[in-house]
Amino acid sequence: MEPKDTGYTLLLVPDSGEGEIKQISMKKKTLRRWAIGLSVGLGFFLSAFVVLLFNVGRILEHDDLESENLTLRKELGEMDYQVQQAEELLGRFRVYDAQLRDLISLEVLPGFGPVSKEDMEAMGLEEKLPSEAIPGASGEPMDDVNTDELSPVDIRPVGVWASEVQGRLDLILRLMEQAEPRVAVVAEELEDLSALRIAFPQIWPVKGKFTSGFGYRTSPIYKTRKLHRGIDIAAARGTPVYAVAPGVVISSRYNSGYGNIVVIDHGFGIKTRYAHNSSLLVREGQYVEVAELIATVGSTGQSTGPHCHFELHIDDQAVDPLDYLPR
Repeated sequence: MEPKDTGYTLLLVPDSGEGEIKQISMKKKTLRRWAIGLSVGLGFFLSAFVVLLFNVGRILEHDDLESENLTLRKELGEMDYQVQQAEELLGRFRVYDAQLRDLISLEVLPGFGPVSKEDMEAMGLEEKLPSEAIPGASGEPMDDVNTDELSPVDIRPVGVWASEVQGRLDLILRLMEQAEPRVAVVAEELEDLSALRIAFPQIWPVKGKFTSGFGYRTSPIYKTRKLHRGIDIAAARGTPVYAVAPGVVISSRYNSGYGNIVVIDHGFGIKTRYAHNSSLLVREGQYVEVAELIATVGSTGQSTGPHCHFELHIDDQAVDPLDYLPR
């Protein structure tokens, strides 16, 4: 005969000793099952806690890597956009460089702005810089970044993208290094062209009436046919006479034929003469600007009346001023 399964009884008695006494009975077998269940549950909880404790570092590291990758993708997107802008600017620069070099070589002033595709091909500028799309590149700044979890496939192209962007930047730098010497030459020659343009007459020397042009005529003094090396502009005595372009006064004195004369050297072999003045207001060696007062109209020297005799010389050869004065 098997022994009877005994158990345990728990009595709950109020502290006051009065009232109902509660009795809780539990057999040994049932109590053993509860103990085993609690032990298994506690063991599972402790195992899960230990696993979580060992992996929390890796989880945090993954989160940091994901956040860093998102930031890197945004920065690369902005860098890629800036590189594309630099490539477009460099392309236009190469076209303008060819146009400017053509301007200088032909000594003409062509139209400004972008040229046609056919002209670009004729100038050998049909080649395009690499700007094809790559994995993860949108071609525009990445203002909004997808915050979904990134898989290894999503993360992997970032390094390729960064390498491609760096390669394009290196190419731009090499092309700019090659172009810099040419740009310096073009800039220097353009400065010379600009200075040459300013050296020619920009205004008329005096306000008055045009009375005689450049060329052969019968001299009113000698009554013989002689070359008149300038133009005559009649004006009242004392009318202001102005420098037609900036330059250095190389002569400001009296001459028996020209009377009171001012001669200005404008550079590039260009000189101007202002003759028959009543007074001289500049001295030799003085630098004058365009439209600066240099003398007043008179009738000194071999002259039949108050006027300004104006001459333009290029490389010591008298030329017709009307071909260069503003119309």
